[in-house]
Amino acid sequence: MINNLLDRRRFLILTGGVVAAAVGAQALWQQRAAALSLDEAPFTLGVASADPDAGSVALWTRLAVDPAAADGGMPDQVIDVGWEVAADEDFTEVVRSGQVPARPEQVHSVHVLVDGLSANTWYWYRFTADAGTSRVGRTRTLPAAQQDVDRLRFAFVSCAAWTGTGRYSAYRDLAEQDLDLVLHLGDYIYETAPGSLAEFRRLHALYKSSPDLRDAHARFPFITVWDDHEVLNNWADDHQASPDGLPWAERQANAFQAYYEHLPMRTQPKGADWQIYQRFRWGGLAEFSVLDTRQYRSDQACGDGMNTPPCDAMYDEARTMTGPEQERWLLEGVATSTAKWNVIAQQTILAKFDYDLGPGLAYNLDQWDGYPAARQRIIDAIATHRPSNPVIIGGDWHSAWVNDVLIDFDDPGSEVVATEFVTTSISSGIGWDAAVRQGLPANPHVQFYEGGYRGYTLCEVTPERWTSKLRIVINAGDGASPASTEATYEVRDGVPGAVRVGGSDGVAGVVSSGDQALLNAEILVRRADGSILARVPTDGSGRWHQFLPAGDYVLGAHAVGYESADDRPITIEPGGTVDGDFALARIEGSFAAAGRSLPGPYAEGTAADLMIGNGELALTVAREFADPQLPNATTGQPINLAAVRHLDQLDWINLGLVASSKPEGTEAWQRGLVRCDTVTVADAAGVINTSGVAAELTGVSVATSYSITAGQAWITVASRYTNQGSAPVTVWVGDAIDHDGPGQRSGIPGHGTITKPYGEPAAYQPARPWIGMTGSDRQVYGIIYDDADFTGYGNGNWIMSQRQVTLQPGQAWTLQRRIAALDSGDDPDAWAVLDQLLA
Repeated sequence: MINNLLDRRRFLILTGGVVAAAVGAQALWQQRAAALSLDEAPFTLGVASADPDAGSVALWTRLAVDPAAADGGMPDQVIDVGWEVAADEDFTEVVRSGQVPARPEQVHSVHVLVDGLSANTWYWYRFTADAGTSRVGRTRTLPAAQQDVDRLRFAFVSCAAWTGTGRYSAYRDLAEQDLDLVLHLGDYIYETAPGSLAEFRRLHALYKSSPDLRDAHARFPFITVWDDHEVLNNWADDHQASPDGLPWAERQANAFQAYYEHLPMRTQPKGADWQIYQRFRWGGLAEFSVLDTRQYRSDQACGDGMNTPPCDAMYDEARTMTGPEQERWLLEGVATSTAKWNVIAQQTILAKFDYDLGPGLAYNLDQWDGYPAARQRIIDAIATHRPSNPVIIGGDWHSAWVNDVLIDFDDPGSEVVATEFVTTSISSGIGWDAAVRQGLPANPHVQFYEGGYRGYTLCEVTPERWTSKLRIVINAGDGASPASTEATYEVRDGVPGAVRVGGSDGVAGVVSSGDQALLNAEILVRRADGSILARVPTDGSGRWHQFLPAGDYVLGAHAVGYESADDRPITIEPGGTVDGDFALARIEGSFAAAGRSLPGPYAEGTAADLMIGNGELALTVAREFADPQLPNATTGQPINLAAVRHLDQLDWINLGLVASSKPEGTEAWQRGLVRCDTVTVADAAGVINTSGVAAELTGVSVATSYSITAGQAWITVASRYTNQGSAPVTVWVGDAIDHDGPGQRSGIPGHGTITKPYGEPAAYQPARPWIGMTGSDRQVYGIIYDDADFTGYGNGNWIMSQRQVTLQPGQAWTLQRRIAALDSGDDPDAWAVLDQLLA
């Protein structure tokens, strides 16, 4: 008998009095234990169903009176658990029932495979243990394999990082929908460094403390498959090392066991081996092949990474995302399916995405881009066997995508053979949104992208059409946060490729100048209080859009080389889209002023900082902004820089540095800081002056002048060093550039592109007088000197110039150079544009 224990433990949980079994767990569980947020003990972790077929379904629960405890607060004994399945919610017609043991070695988890059920039918289920009864869950069976059905309504989700509160507005909205089932495509939990079974159990129990997740599980059957974070970030077969030193097989086995113990599954793992890929049919309407792209994949090539140039190993025909056996199974399904809609459900993005806007290539090597031969085998099978209406669904990348799947991604005009929908994350954030947006012009097969919101994808399938609604929430960790449909796309029977139907709440428009659409103009969306809600760049057609909930906002538009537009108040009404067109005038002359800002997600600064520019480029000089990487020395330094039709990618330039010894090592870029005390506009037509002293040699003053005239593709910069002391000094002077954007790499003439890692800086003698940096956006930053009497030093992350100068007392010496921001075009040599400035 455990009823007394249940009551006592339940009281302790709800009053926050339980001592947690893991460090930090107590505080987390106290956050979750407010009032009646947990299901009634011992069913505190809820109920769930999964993996239905036409005559059966898997049911799950776990007994835990103290979910934060390693053993769930349960006695070390087998406990009999009763279960019932009924044809009605009131259980007046119980169709199946039984009793199963909940064993302590499986943390009293309960798995029941209920068979003998009718096809295409809804059922209700519940569990009992001693004096406790679970909530009632709802589940269903699938239609018979060839049964005529006229509708399937499902959602697919992924990537649910812990929100800190256990509230998930996306799960809450999902639970409120009218769905037949839910596909969870992975990252159900997020791992920590320890790989013990106790830690994975703790994490699963913690996530199940979410009332929103429990509600979704209780309302619909799930089909679940893992991605990487259920085990370890970017794991691939057995090629990893556990951060805590455990043997990999042990970590994987522990992760699999805890996954099984906390989800309804038809099968269970055998140590580190568990086949979970599966195929199911929704009558004659749809067939789903649900893949496991982690357990059997080849190790990532080229060192893994995002925005990574390909290497020869990537193209190895033998490399696979699925393993040979699963791949054969998938291709056989593609060849033989008779369903109206044929779905490949997998973890990530199948479509190619090149992050490099120039002639180079850069991919996310953890996605199918890192396995191009395996991807092409799938595409070729689709093209050869022509299954009816192929659709690929995925997740992983914390953003919503709609992609055309081309028969040959190297030929943008090739045939569209399938459609891909990628869901945004339930709650996990995105740190690469800017890199994706920047790369969109190089990927015309991407019909839609949005990384700014969390949510899921809701689909309705009929014989005539597939409709996907991209559901989003404003605050992922606020259970009361409203949800909306950001966009709706439709695929018609027999016509691959999605078409947008209907609009969304928000604002959309085109930014232009005369008859020219402006690429990389930026729209600033401000709330009524003046704070910035979103910064939205325009695409190659000058177009932009932003979902906005109902309310009042202020829009502004700006672009390098153009005058900014006046602020425009707007009001968003539910169900409407506001016109967001802007016309910007080209800057005819040059300027230096405060109150301007550069476009780009990496742009920094305040309205007090100064900008200098013309119709070709602009640069921000810090007057108020402080960067912790340049402690007490950001003032007077360049912090933003961009060419026309580009966004800022600069972190900063340590300009006019003065070091007492030769800067060397991984932090050489931080040597020789200058502490400026004045930063002024000397001429509004294009001159900024700064003055200060060297931090390492306070007897050396530094005065720098930035100047520009109309039509120049550079800013002329002169730094005058003066020895204010009474003795000679020998100093090292120069400049250091740090690029902030994706694909960053350095350049030294005579040495080409420098890609050495951060920890391996080296010296390079330049063949011509410049140093440069670039990224995947075709924009090249360069400092061009009046002479080549300097040494280059750095790596792929930063590059600097160094020269030694001796100053006598009272002597001054001036370093002359030009700062440029240029588009490298399609030239395979990105640095050629800097050589052209020497002509």
